[in-house]
Amino acid sequence: MNVKKLMYAVAALAAGYAGVAVSATAKGPICETSAWVNSTTYYNCSGSSHTALDIGNASCNEWNHRAMLSGSYRYVFYGGCAAACNGSTCNGGAGNYYVVTGANGWDFRQLHFISNVSSGTATCDGCALGLVGGTGSATGPHSHSDNRQYGTRASAWYTSKGTTCGSSGYCGNIVGAPTL
Repeated sequence: MNVKKLMYAVAALAAGYAGVAVSATAKGPICETSAWVNSTTYYNCSGSSHTALDIGNASCNEWNHRAMLSGSYRYVFYGGCAAACNGSTCNGGAGNYYVVTGANGWDFRQLHFISNVSSGTATCDGCALGLVGGTGSATGPHSHSDNRQYGTRASAWYTSKGTTCGSSGYCGNIVGAPTL
């Protein structure tokens, strides 16, 4: 268990509560200044409901796809999908992805990347998870991120930080505050 999660657990137990959800800070997943938000609550910013954050940089199989949460978190890897830039049928549409599990049914997911030698379950802060790709049900290379409680997506995690279509998705910029 990492120090940050241990501190929250100790504080929760001291207060007489177990499984207290906390807010995290999420930075853009791509370390290239041209990375931008291309879908938020709606696909392509004007289509059907999406309720997640898609960030791309117009390239595939290049540039590291980074762990988004600031601080040391455990990223559990779900892989096995072949490299793809424009979709494939794999892992129920998620493609290669990572999950960070929080309390009270909360989790944070990063989907659709191409796995490489960096890919695998890890505890890290901003480490490389893979390459920008389009594995799973993706229409092109991008990073899909969502914050869910018991499987239901929440959009407030990125709208609370003012992240909108066209915002920067650069790894040095804060794009959201997911609940864990």
